[in-house]
Amino acid sequence: MSEHDQSASPHAESEVPRNGNQLAGKELVAELKRRLEETRLPASLKSQILANLPPPEERERLFRELQESGGLTSEDFFASLGIKVNNCREPAE
Repeated sequence: MSEHDQSASPHAESEVPRNGNQLAGKELVAELKRRLEETRLPASLKSQILANLPPPEERERLFRELQESGGLTSEDFFASLGIKVNNCREPAE
């Protein structure tokens, strides 16, 4: 399409009916809503997770501390998730 064609009707594209795209979008939304229940945490588990979090003031302090220290090493991060990682690095001499 030439520059002249685009400037002649700047709204031409928006005037084209998009029923096909709208239908596909509606079907996608419906499918996502159907699948939502498969991935949603049960209310009891969500409550348990939230109950085990430290109070907001403590979370803020820990977050600030983490930012100031430059974050976690990958080993510390995995350990915080309870994942045991074998250290494959050679010891420094």
